[in-house]
Amino acid sequence: MRKSALILLGALTLALAGCQTHARAADTAASHPYTRIANPDTNTVQLQIALREFLPAGHPGPAIWLAAVMHVGQPDYYRALQRFLDARTVVLYEGINPEARPHHAHLSTVASAAASTNLPRPTAQSDTNAPYSMQSTLARSLGLVFQLEAIDYDRANFLNSDLSILQIQRIMAAQAPTAAPGQKGGGNASFDTLLQIMDGSTFLGALFKVGLQFMALSPKLQALAKLALIEAVGRLKGDLSDMQGVPPDWQQLIKVLIRARNQNLMDDLQAELNKIPTSGSIAVFYGAGHMDDLEKRLTARLHYRPADETWLTAFSVDLRQSGISPAEAQIMRDLIKGQMDQMQPP
Repeated sequence: MRKSALILLGALTLALAGCQTHARAADTAASHPYTRIANPDTNTVQLQIALREFLPAGHPGPAIWLAAVMHVGQPDYYRALQRFLDARTVVLYEGINPEARPHHAHLSTVASAAASTNLPRPTAQSDTNAPYSMQSTLARSLGLVFQLEAIDYDRANFLNSDLSILQIQRIMAAQAPTAAPGQKGGGNASFDTLLQIMDGSTFLGALFKVGLQFMALSPKLQALAKLALIEAVGRLKGDLSDMQGVPPDWQQLIKVLIRARNQNLMDDLQAELNKIPTSGSIAVFYGAGHMDDLEKRLTARLHYRPADETWLTAFSVDLRQSGISPAEAQIMRDLIKGQMDQMQPP
């Protein structure tokens, strides 16, 4: 049961913000945080996400913004993000695709490919006929909105830059050891489980879905759940590929979901840098968990350095208005801290 809880917590973190990787002793430079917990007053707790600008060091080139994102948030958060992204020359955005296809396929290609799968389609409109999505259902249960339903991707400057499900499965199969005879596993078992959790077809996914239905009925439960998410994302430290209590195939999955996709993204970014003028700007619009690794790649491979940053509030909780006592808030913090400490590297 403990392992199942850790897997579900890890899957939820991956689904909402990616997974953080931090510099080890051998890394050339430490990256900056892209998430933080803010307390503008004694009753308010906020989850803030960074947009960080990088400029070339000693050579010409356009500005690059690492535009981190939380996949569920308040409408005002996504309106601010939309204004920011629309002002960029090019936006390279995240979105694992059902089918392999050439990079930078237009939104219509993504939508037609996703129509036959359980993956959400990038769209500014809520589709009542869309299949179950854990992220979308969670957002509604929390009184928030889902990124793919709040951001309008149908922009000329928006270019998809991600791997397909098939490509990830092939990478997993090539890198992970083969399962022992008579045992489930192999390269794709953890990835398949993650997809099933997100579409609600596993026991854990079904249990999570039922919990969301109860949570939506209570404003206080909504607030407690939002506080838990703020605490979980805010406490996420270390390299999750080394986190404790998680099977090795899940550790390998996290490496692929972060590092292989980031490598693919860097190749696309390099191609775009050769196309746009030095007066332009590129935004990398990915989950916050990708940004530590991307920043290291950006500084080491492309010789860019941080120059400016903006912090946006993804969502917040008013403890007093929600009826959460200081004691209840502390119990929630201690509970999340206990779970996250079990996942941290030694």
